[in-house]
Amino acid sequence: MTGILSIQLESEQLMLRIQDFKILNSEQSITEKEPVLVLIAGDASDRKFFRLINDPIGAICMQFPKWEGGYGGDPISWIGMHTALSQMELPIPKIIEIDETNACIWTEDLGDTFLNSTLIEPILDINNPKCLKSINYYKESLLLLIKAQYPKRKIDHPAINRFFDFEKLFFELNFFVTHFLNGFMNLNVTEDNPDYKGLYDDLNLLAKKLDACERVLCHRDYHVRNIMLKNEKIYWIDFQDARMGPHSYDVVSLVRDSYVNITWETRKNLFSYYLDNMNNERELNNLKPISRTSFNLELLLMGLQRNIKAIGSFGYLATKKGKPNYLKYVKHTLEILSSPEAQIHEETDLKIMMPQLYSLINNLYKGELSIKLEEKIKNYF
Repeated sequence: MTGILSIQLESEQLMLRIQDFKILNSEQSITEKEPVLVLIAGDASDRKFFRLINDPIGAICMQFPKWEGGYGGDPISWIGMHTALSQMELPIPKIIEIDETNACIWTEDLGDTFLNSTLIEPILDINNPKCLKSINYYKESLLLLIKAQYPKRKIDHPAINRFFDFEKLFFELNFFVTHFLNGFMNLNVTEDNPDYKGLYDDLNLLAKKLDACERVLCHRDYHVRNIMLKNEKIYWIDFQDARMGPHSYDVVSLVRDSYVNITWETRKNLFSYYLDNMNNERELNNLKPISRTSFNLELLLMGLQRNIKAIGSFGYLATKKGKPNYLKYVKHTLEILSSPEAQIHEETDLKIMMPQLYSLINNLYKGELSIKLEEKIKNYF
């Protein structure tokens, strides 16, 4: 693929180049009548996003740091996953144009409504009638996961040879150690430090147990800010990091999301809804059902891993990327991890299975380290 590849949209051939437009910041008043690009708030990545206005096309320009491929969060992987997800008939934004020279992918503009924008109540609660519409969106989002996990036919995609195996799972857990415990909290947590040998044993055990889970296609970053709504229809974005991993990976990313307050009764209802529908799909594919007891344990283990990784990411964004706003979600994530519902399974107590890890979580949430954590966060604001 060289130069600019134009994709026909309706009957027009488009040639969009970022250098052909004036670029404005979102704070600037827009007085121009000619088409301009407005820099809009992006995600936690190094990409930039621009909205094309004063033009009937209605496009978003997504600019990558450079044009390359092969590691996941790159434009080649984005295009490859876009192709695969389109073949699976999953709702994703249409590509308008690909500009390799400027490392840009132009897509349709889905607007500004993310899944979290539909949450009109401070807590998502299945017993609150005002939450019904949002809960239905959550359920629809879970059904879309099943559609991706059990496609009607075999479809090749960049994620097919990328796995959440022990190495990758442990890397994500160690990301928490490197960028939050050490990088943000300034603790001296190392494998060589005898005070933390038990912690590393627990992290290894967690990664091993999740490595043994059956693998399906995972979006990998499936939270309320990567699910959009346009005309009441759900769309996926930010899917370039897709990877093969446990069924529960995306489920807990959404239902145990650091950005949203959800009652545990609501979480359990959504988990059950996913499992029932996933097992229905497995039956259609002549596969044995996954037991509720087995899946509930996987949910707890995966939820633990995902929440720990999220805290690590918040530390990384603050210390390495100059994005401290995510620190406000650390305490809520620790609250989720400290809940009995996140620790106790029908047959297992995770606190007993991984005592050093949970001792650390408890210390960060309401022990001596919680005081240091609050002081560290205050210093960023």
